[in-house]
Amino acid sequence: MFCVAIEGDEQLKQMRDMSFIEELLKTKSILQLLNEKLESNAGDIDIIEYSIATKMLEHKLAILTSLNVSVDGDGDEKASFNIFGTDKSIVIDKAKLKEAISIQEKPVVEKMASSEESKTPELPSIDADLPEPEFLEKIVEAIGTLKKTAKKTLEKESFIKVFKYMGDFNKLKTRDLKQAAQAKRCESFEDAKIYMEALKAGVAEEEKAFEGSSRIMFEKLCITQECFERTQQELMNDPYVSMQLFNLGISMEQPSIKAPEDLTSEKTVEMVKASNDFAFEKFKKEFMSCMEQDPMMVPIMISCIAHDWVKINHKYTEEEFKAALF
Repeated sequence: MFCVAIEGDEQLKQMRDMSFIEELLKTKSILQLLNEKLESNAGDIDIIEYSIATKMLEHKLAILTSLNVSVDGDGDEKASFNIFGTDKSIVIDKAKLKEAISIQEKPVVEKMASSEESKTPELPSIDADLPEPEFLEKIVEAIGTLKKTAKKTLEKESFIKVFKYMGDFNKLKTRDLKQAAQAKRCESFEDAKIYMEALKAGVAEEEKAFEGSSRIMFEKLCITQECFERTQQELMNDPYVSMQLFNLGISMEQPSIKAPEDLTSEKTVEMVKASNDFAFEKFKKEFMSCMEQDPMMVPIMISCIAHDWVKINHKYTEEEFKAALF
């Protein structure tokens, strides 16, 4: 619609067309470069990053291509386009659109939104070294009274609090499991078959622990798993909730310990690069074929190989190394 609205301004129209051509050529050249590296079996290919980048570039190319599509019957009076994924279309009255938009000869002052919904709620942290019963009591105190909707599901803020502290409690419950799992993997680091078995066993143990910690939390808060899951389903497409859960997900990854003092930023960056290079090379040689039936395990596998390489070669545990990354 913006492209249609500026057709009356020759300078903006020229800038639009030049920008379109530049982005189109740039996107196509990047895709061609990616394809050439894949066809030449280049050794520096990051499978996951290439997959994500290619998908994003394909979407961008589809958008750019759609900007160059014309519709029979369109002209100076109207502009039409289809709504992707539906059998509907939109018709824009150009005259009315131009009346609604004014082009100024000066810039406006922009600033970040400061509405209440853009702010992440302050949720107090709880000492991870507290005994489990006391930790749970602190969670109940931090969450406060749970508020429910007319449908008997949790309100947004209550759901966000439960989500955050469920993650914290699960971290507490799986901390020792993660350390034990890494130790077992490192013991069999040179044996691909045993390493794979140790990895899958560790993942299964963590999933079991998560289910157990969730049940404990639901009982402590006097809600059912069904209530939590229905709330999650209802709020799945809410942009505010999605943003808060995304931010909480990142914070949950942060270890509860401090990074070793000798792990400087320069040393950490070097180790990240070296461990990732090793992990992708080892994955391609030893695990690529057996991951075809379980692709969801690929990022877990590569991450574990990288952390285990750091543990074996530099003596830093997964938690210590993660702390340095934050």
